Amino acid sequence: MNIISLINEITNSFNESFKNNLTPLNLESKIRDVGDLFTLKLYENFLNYFDKQFKNSKERKKEYNIKQTRVKTLITSIGVIKVNSTSYYNKETNEYYVPLRDILHLKPYQRLTNEAEYQLVKYAMEENMSQSARHALRNTVVSRSTVSKKIKVLDGSIDEDITRTDNQPDILYIEMDEIHANLQKGGNKVCPCAIVHEGYEEDFVRRKKLKNVRYFASSKLSYEELWEVIFDYVNKKYDIDKFKIIFVSGDGAPGIKSYTNCFPNAKFVLDKFHYVKKHLKYIFKNDKELRDLADNYIRNDLIDDFKELVNLQIKKYPEQEKYMKEHMNYIINNLEGIKNQDDDDYKVHCSMEGHVNQGFARYITSSPYGFSEQGLENKLKLLVYHANKHELTIEDYYNLKY
Repeated sequence: MNIISLINEITNSFNESFKNNLTPLNLESKIRDVGDLFTLKLYENFLNYFDKQFKNSKERKKEYNIKQTRVKTLITSIGVIKVNSTSYYNKETNEYYVPLRDILHLKPYQRLTNEAEYQLVKYAMEENMSQSARHALRNTVVSRSTVSKKIKVLDGSIDEDITRTDNQPDILYIEMDEIHANLQKGGNKVCPCAIVHEGYEEDFVRRKKLKNVRYFASSKLSYEELWEVIFDYVNKKYDIDKFKIIFVSGDGAPGIKSYTNCFPNAKFVLDKFHYVKKHLKYIFKNDKELRDLADNYIRNDLIDDFKELVNLQIKKYPEQEKYMKEHMNYIINNLEGIKNQDDDDYKVHCSMEGHVNQGFARYITSSPYGFSEQGLENKLKLLVYHANKHELTIEDYYNLKY
């Protein structure tokens, strides 16, 4: 490879760039642009050098006949390049061979290099696909649909090591909720998600942080199947028999309560946010005294008094009778979960709503675009890896892709 001519070319470009309109405001951007140009030219020169060397080699002349040489445009992680790509036929087998595909591990008609695809997918772990399309690649913008397609075909997986803990906690918390996603074919997909943690790292600080938190989510697994995945993790990470207690918390949906198949001795705690804000507040509106009175009846098993209080509200709002009774029955069906909020060992209130919004919903539920079913599952898979602080490597990407 003739590096001298390349340096001369870049030097001329550098001089030309700095000859006109140079100011303190654009100095850094001009230096950056020249550096990017040099990087792209270096990449092009290397691949052209490889193509030429193989074409003129004795091994090639002995084994292959040249079919054609054409200029191929590739989108790389550092910009668009144009390189010579020579294709050959094997003299004995007549098999088609393109060396450029070997050196870059490209499939036929693949325009994005694997490094570029890797950067797009890695960026999409932290941001939405539109942001990835605009910012993941240097000097290049691709379409959102391109990112979506690259994520959609990831049918592999990454084996994450689960290290058994040396410090067995007395209490384990499992919180579960769901994410809603729009599908391209129409309709709404409910995706169960969960976190497992050991409580707060420090109780005395104002901004509390969960200890050893682990995320789970899937669009393909049912609640029951996700519980099995969670059990597998807990069983590998801890000694289940040594827990003093396992708390399961959530909004009381039937799928959440199916934890009993995997954790039969766990205690369910109804999420206080849903209990107060969604159910009590709907029935008793902004009347705090009535809400507190109703809460007192519930916690002391005065169910008839609670029903009578609800009936008084129904008389005030007869048009809401159906929905008020639904909220009332929901509360009655979760009496045990409400009482368990006061358990002396339950020291960490359910924060699943915030974790869902931060880790998943702002990428999934808030997306104005519909997902394909496989694309949704893969996007959730990437978000889970990111939430669990797994740093995606190029090797991980190859495992996911191939």
